[in-house]
Amino acid sequence: MNRDSNPLVFMFSLLLALGLQVLALPDFIASFRPLLLALTLAYWAVYAPEMPALLAAWLLGLCCDVLYGAPLGQYALGLVTVAYATRRLSGTLLAFPLWQATLTLVPVWAIYIFLMFWIDGLTHHQADPLHRWLPLLSTSLLWPLIAGMLGDMRGRRSRRGILP
Repeated sequence: MNRDSNPLVFMFSLLLALGLQVLALPDFIASFRPLLLALTLAYWAVYAPEMPALLAAWLLGLCCDVLYGAPLGQYALGLVTVAYATRRLSGTLLAFPLWQATLTLVPVWAIYIFLMFWIDGLTHHQADPLHRWLPLLSTSLLWPLIAGMLGDMRGRRSRRGILP
């Protein structure tokens, strides 16, 4: 195991993200809620490949399925897709500056949102498309902050002095 990776920090950050993800927000802000669980899983998949991000994604996705009353496996599929895609892109993301890595992750967030939208359509759960896609913007803008905060929690500093 990498000496910078702490399993307690891994578990705490994921449980905190899950708690913040299900926290009730006022209606005018709820549409912009970032995908905090997907962001946190993406961070761990990229910067700590020895952590079980895929297993955590599946388990936390099942928790979200139960908490949101979604079809069993909907959020699990979406979160595992995010963790897998970011793990596959980790070599590229580590080579890029943070702003380019953020732009590289936008399609990953879009795939997650599309999967949720598609499964909701298959199960006849109607959602306003505009409100469904607004988290793409907030999630993309929040990635540098989340990556920096989790990097600080791990106690790791970059060689170039940039995040994470």
